[in-house]
Amino acid sequence: YAVAPRAARLVLVIYALLLLSRLIDRAFLSREGEYLSTVLLQLLIFPIPAYLYIRLRGKQFVPALRLRRVSLSHILIILSAILLLAAGCTLLAMVCGMLNAQTSFTLYDTFSSANDGTAGATVRLILTYGVLPAFCEELVFRGILCAEYEENGILYAMAVSSLFFAFLHFDLTALPVYLFAGMLLSLVLYMTRSSVAAMLVHLGYNLFGVLAQAGLSGYCRSTGNLGLLVVLLIALLLLSAAVFCGESARVLRRRARLLTDAPDSQQTPGLSALSAREFLPALGRAFFCPEAMLAVVLWATGVVINLVR
Repeated sequence: YAVAPRAARLVLVIYALLLLSRLIDRAFLSREGEYLSTVLLQLLIFPIPAYLYIRLRGKQFVPALRLRRVSLSHILIILSAILLLAAGCTLLAMVCGMLNAQTSFTLYDTFSSANDGTAGATVRLILTYGVLPAFCEELVFRGILCAEYEENGILYAMAVSSLFFAFLHFDLTALPVYLFAGMLLSLVLYMTRSSVAAMLVHLGYNLFGVLAQAGLSGYCRSTGNLGLLVVLLIALLLLSAAVFCGESARVLRRRARLLTDAPDSQQTPGLSALSAREFLPALGRAFFCPEAMLAVVLWATGVVINLVR
């Protein structure tokens, strides 16, 4: 478990920079440059620490990030995952009471930018709240963290990286939403063996949030009738889940046939290197190293700040 402090240290730095960015964003940055400031702060918080971490790990670590091009055979997995993520997160958001009409967009309850409905604002929203977060978050949480924690198996890597990803947003109410998203994005990573595929799925969901979720929220608020929407979302959830599972099963069957001929760089870790009895204690150890505990303290601090704000 020596890897736990090393990887948790990166998470701790990112959480600390996020909390610090709240002071910078609200106290010093002009609202006229809100999009530019949001982009600059995201670059400071995610890619720069990630780059330094990768440099410290050395060139041999780069292939473990799985920054591979997306295969055409995985397109259905990606498309179905986008729909599954949109439907599942929307239903969970409704259960958690989070589905509200948006006049502004926020990330991590830190960066905010108004939406005036113009074409220019829409493009800036897509780039700032769609493309950039998808790349930054997936590089860290599916690229780096899954690679670091998967020595104990895929399930362990998915659980640890998804929990850290859910904590990233400093929102206790939305924790189930982000945990579901993290687990699904991790599945995409392992089904496609490409963190780029996870980035595309994350981007697709972000585009849904920017372009469509406000309309859904407005519909809910104006009609007060959620019945039809819930039925449609459940139907979409079941259909997309069926396609995703079917395509994933096809990929796994093909992978099993080619397993003996696959080069080492293409091998996928085992489902779990831990027994059922060992899994939870090992998961606890991942979060009880000093670095991870400090990261959790920072997350709790962010949650408290949101509650008292």
